[in-house]
Amino acid sequence: MSEVGLQKKTNCIMTITLIMMLVEIYYGIISHSMALTADGFHMGTHVLAFGITLLASLLVVKYPDKNKKFNALGGFTSAILLGFTSLGIIVESFEKFFKPLEISFEEAVLVAVIGLIVNLVCIFIMGSNTHHSHCNEEHHEHENLNFKAAYLHILSDILTSVLAIAALLAGKYFNLLIFDPAIGILGGLIIARWAFNLLKCSSKILLDFE
Repeated sequence: MSEVGLQKKTNCIMTITLIMMLVEIYYGIISHSMALTADGFHMGTHVLAFGITLLASLLVVKYPDKNKKFNALGGFTSAILLGFTSLGIIVESFEKFFKPLEISFEEAVLVAVIGLIVNLVCIFIMGSNTHHSHCNEEHHEHENLNFKAAYLHILSDILTSVLAIAALLAGKYFNLLIFDPAIGILGGLIIARWAFNLLKCSSKILLDFE
């Protein structure tokens, strides 16, 4: 994929995801659903990831010989911010275990389903022509790791959206309210794991360990 094509897709997906992120966080707060709030913040990690992808794509056009370093620096910064985000979600979710609030399940489920649909649309826009590998595996020279990271990040958010919907339905129909903060914690841990892996991979490149 050309850099111009990547920039157009990234701009489109980043705008859609940003709007949905704000909607999910807003309705998660007013409906008292930590699962929905966590899903909204997780979508926020996508907005950040897309911003890094877009910035790296712009910089590689101007400084093609420094592409790897620019990507790593942006990823390192993103990882630190995501770590604080995940910590905040986990702390708030733990508080809900001891101080549960009434949840507006109908609104929360509706917004969560819309969020899931948005993620599926974003996957369709990006296309499925990227293959996956872990950061410690050997890369091909011209492999676009920014595009791959964004693609995998959306896939992880689809899973988080499904878990949030499951938690809300369990609370609504089976009165299992403990599922909501539990899924909120799970969402925070998913973000923390992504942040840790990003920190590890970007550190290796910045310190010239690979």
